[in-house]
Amino acid sequence: MNKFYTLTVGEKSYNMRLTASAIMSIEKKLGKPLFKALEEIQENMIETVTAIIWGAMQPLNSGFTFEMATKLFDDYIDEGHSIEELMQEINGLFEVSGFFRKGQVQ
Repeated sequence: MNKFYTLTVGEKSYNMRLTASAIMSIEKKLGKPLFKALEEIQENMIETVTAIIWGAMQPLNSGFTFEMATKLFDDYIDEGHSIEELMQEINGLFEVSGFFRKGQVQ
């Protein structure tokens, strides 16, 4: 089983993983627990998704900045993908990181 999730944007693939350290960084950036942020995602969707991408990049992509995460978000959308599709990618990230069993999240 892979211990990371691969997000492909354009010609580049990024391996991502939500480690304990990554989750704590995301929570610090958002100012609230990760699952609270997910419960309230409609109130702050773009920042929450971008923070999750940024945090999940930290373990396997040294030097990946928040600005790079916002650009990656924009590039993903500019490729013709939707925010709904990006949320499906985030669900895959959570599954690989051990938050859900494979196939539990639809």
